[in-house]
Formats: sequence, C-alpha cells, structure tokens
Amino acid sequence: MTLSVLGLACSPRRNGNTTRLLLEAMDSAKAEGHTTELVYLTDLNIHPCQGCGACSDKGICVIKDDIPKLQEKLIQADRLILAAPIFMMALNAQTKIIIDRMQTFWALKYLHHQTLINPSGFERVGLFLGAAGTKKPDVFDCAERSIKTLFHMLDIRYAQPCLYSGIDKAGEINEHPTAFGEVRKATQALMIY
Repeated sequence: MTLSVLGLACSPRRNGNTTRLLLEAMDSAKAEGHTTELVYLTDLNIHPCQGCGACSDKGICVIKDDIPKLQEKLIQADRLILAAPIFMMALNAQTKIIIDRMQTFWALKYLHHQTLINPSGFERVGLFLGAAGTKKPDVFDCAERSIKTLFHMLDIRYAQPCLYSGIDKAGEINEHPTAFGEVRKATQALMIY
C-alpha cells in the first residue's frame, strides 16, 4: 500500500540538524515507494495565535495566512514526520506557533463534535525527530508533551521518536554515529503500522 507522508521541517535553519534528519526520513519513505511532501515552515506565512477565541464559534480561525493550507495537508497525510529543534528546553517558536494555531481542530473536535479525518481503514501514525544542544536528561520532556498533544489532536498515534541531545552547531548531526540509521529504521517502521 502506498502511503502519503508529510514531512514538516520546523527549524529556522534551512540546513539545520533536524532538517537533515527529516531529509533522511523522507528519502527512506520515498525509496520504499511512498508519496512524500516536504514543507519548510520558513516558506510559509504564519502568524501566532491571538487568543481571540473566534475559532470556538465555528472552528475557523480569523487570521488570514497559510495555516489553512497546512491544516489541509495535515488532515490528508497518512503519516506525519515532524522535525524540530529544542530551544531553551522546549520547542522552537516556529513549531510552537503551528501547534497553537491547531486550536481550530480542538474546537471542531471537542466543541462541535466533528470528525477531522476521513476514516481510511488504517491508523495514522507520526514520528518526532529532534535535536538539542544540551545533554540534560529531561531536555525533550516539554517538547514531547506538546508534540504528543498535537498528534492526539490530529488523531495520529505517536511512534517512538528519534531525539538527539548534545547536537547544536549546524551540521553536527552528520557526526553522530547512529542517528541516520535510527531515523531510517524508525521511518520504515512507521510505514508498517
């Protein structure tokens, strides 16, 4: 079965470490014959949530930007691979902005009792790829909680993530002895759920 795989590159650095991990994952999915689409958040016109509450009325955001196009891609994807760096022990701003803007999905799902995803007969699954400069043992805890919440909102099961601490400078992930092999294996596992 051919799956549609959406990759979200959330780093502000176009060639950052998490983007490099994501490219490896997308190449792996494509090599197995799946349809892939890569979206760089830096290419999109996205504004932060204003907390106005308008989405609670109809499940529609009043901000006019590229979020509706991204939401459509998120709804249609069979598999989601999200790659984001850790800044200050949490997700970077670009990633957090898109998560906050998914409040419309929360409103549709819980206030208006609407199904977001058309049932296709199989489970949607997502993978989180991350890198952090610090080696603190809890460096990914906050980020994982946010990503798990996003995936839950999208009816996507959270797969075992690939997270790498002590990776800070651009390109430093290339020196990691196991990262790319682990990402390939995780991506292959993602396709057989």
